[in-house]
Amino acid sequence: MSLLQYRVLNGWPLFFLIAVLTLTAMMAGLILIGVQTPEATVDLIRLSVQIASPWIFVAFVTSPLVQLFPGSMSKWLARNRRYVGLSFAAGFGWQAIFIAVLLTKYPSYYWEVLHNATDLSLRIVSYIFLLALTVTSFFPVRRKMRPEHWRRLHLAGIWYFWAAIWASYAPAALSSDAKAIHIVYFVLGLLVLFIRIVAYQRTRAGKSIHKTTGRDQSRGSGKCQEHVL
Repeated sequence: MSLLQYRVLNGWPLFFLIAVLTLTAMMAGLILIGVQTPEATVDLIRLSVQIASPWIFVAFVTSPLVQLFPGSMSKWLARNRRYVGLSFAAGFGWQAIFIAVLLTKYPSYYWEVLHNATDLSLRIVSYIFLLALTVTSFFPVRRKMRPEHWRRLHLAGIWYFWAAIWASYAPAALSSDAKAIHIVYFVLGLLVLFIRIVAYQRTRAGKSIHKTTGRDQSRGSGKCQEHVL
């Protein structure tokens, strides 16, 4: 049996495995970094984003990989895309927890140094968006939605969070004091975008060829009928 067929690497067991690993990493960060200063709390917020970021990139590139590279790995990703997306949401939840800690323990630092009211409003919108995507990932809710509405919501969501995550790393990656993690996520974000664009272009080319072939067949059929008549 292939490794990707093991139960623990599929469905809800995969989600819980990722959640446990995320919890372990965050607890280690809490022990090593702590929340004794506002700067340390901000470091934990950044750590939570760094842990959650790969999962949105994986979800973003899954469908293009299935189209461009059909095989056991891409099929496994497609089969578990829902749980990968939920893993991103769960990981991002840690950010909300430590933002709440920062607001509670160091409110003046949050408002005067880190963010202003506009930034907080945008962050709230992001969490509302994330909540909508999470809730509609469950089948009882999804069944109550029109398929086209569900697709539009999740298409907009996957693009929004790809852009938000990538844009959060881009300035740091392009700065003179860039760290390796910033460069890795900056390049990874561009890579998955490139793959998605290639898949989209191939889809468009295929549709164009199909339409051209259809027109040629129709013309050929018309000529044959005219000849018979």
